[in-house]
Amino acid sequence: MLSILKKIYDGTPKKFLGFLKFTPDAILFGKKYRPTLDNITTKDYVAGRYLAETLNYARKYTQYGKDNIPRDVNEHNALAVLENLPLVSADELSQNLDYYASSEYGSLNSFITTTGGTGRRPTTIRIANELFGIEWAYVHSIWGVTGYSRKKHTKLTLRGKSLSDEKVVEYSPVYNEVVVDTFKLSFSNAHQLVSAFSRFNIKYIHGYPSLVLECIQYFRFLKFSPTLKGVFLVSEAADVHLKRRIKEFFSCPVVSFYGQSERALIAADFDASGHYKVFTSYGWPRVVGGELVVTSFVNRALPLINYKVGDGAQIVFRDDAVFLTDVTSRWGKDFVYLSKDKKISSAALNLHSAMQSEVLYYQIHQYEYGAIELRILPRHDTKLPFDEIRREIHDEFSRNLKDFRVSSRIVSDDEVEKSSRGKMMYLVQHLDVR
Repeated sequence: MLSILKKIYDGTPKKFLGFLKFTPDAILFGKKYRPTLDNITTKDYVAGRYLAETLNYARKYTQYGKDNIPRDVNEHNALAVLENLPLVSADELSQNLDYYASSEYGSLNSFITTTGGTGRRPTTIRIANELFGIEWAYVHSIWGVTGYSRKKHTKLTLRGKSLSDEKVVEYSPVYNEVVVDTFKLSFSNAHQLVSAFSRFNIKYIHGYPSLVLECIQYFRFLKFSPTLKGVFLVSEAADVHLKRRIKEFFSCPVVSFYGQSERALIAADFDASGHYKVFTSYGWPRVVGGELVVTSFVNRALPLINYKVGDGAQIVFRDDAVFLTDVTSRWGKDFVYLSKDKKISSAALNLHSAMQSEVLYYQIHQYEYGAIELRILPRHDTKLPFDEIRREIHDEFSRNLKDFRVSSRIVSDDEVEKSSRGKMMYLVQHLDVR
């Protein structure tokens, strides 16, 4: 049903849909939106209650729960019970979905989908229809720390969207946003982007970090400095240095959040520090053997219990809250390999050279063990010789990766590899490391 409604919305001229901007959130996002919004919390002491509710539900409605979860789980013993339950991998989930899914949910109140993306196998999951409203409640709560309100504030959205005809920007009333066709966007038409800021009084930007950086280059080229109240980064990994570059340019808060397509956990970095505050009403994290393991509270159609998300992280408890730090992404795509058995996290490869401010992108490709290729795209308006930029970046990587063979070259925009949705990939791993 949701996919049908989306097709109808996408196919209807937006001039006929302006009224959707003023539709109450509870109507647009469903009956679960408002109660969820009212009960969102990051307090760590609620974990026992939410865990007990989830474990007892799973015991009643899933085969996994019937086989593994004892009776009489309560908020006082739930954490101890959780630690003794089997861990669940993405492969196990895909191969035997019915074992983990709730018998309460079928084709009328949920749907089957797959997760995935560059560098990993897809995982089959079942999603409750009501989760649409629950997810938006959390997103609006996170963005709301900057004062954002969907009906009051128009945002610019940079997320790899293709628009019809020659349009570069299009207003979408349901989310009160100006959508940008980032595949068409260039220095020759970036003035349309600038015009949208005054026409729609845009105060927020929402998008992939790489696309936000790209727009900064257009703004510099056009000598345009928008006055914003917040930037919301999504999907791509963004290190602290990148977030601070964005924050410095726009002089406003930069908020990003960590989550998975499996709807396992949501955590937000509110101050560009790299510390993600966990929403404990959404899910509960543990670290087992260096890997993040999550129990999710929000998707009743598939209660994920001790789910191995495939990411590395550290957990810090402070101020009645839980934080994730040192998050490294899953499925091998965020590692370079010296050998089959020796890998290095791309988080350790962050560029600290002053040359970082002279490039639009730099991208790492690995085709063989012990070797990487750097593709460097300089800024359009840099005053430095391209080869000087290349040499300094090359030398820093060579110093940091002494045992690797490093090659580098200046490239054009079409040689920077992006995903099918327009995301710039920091590391493109060509090795079969799954």
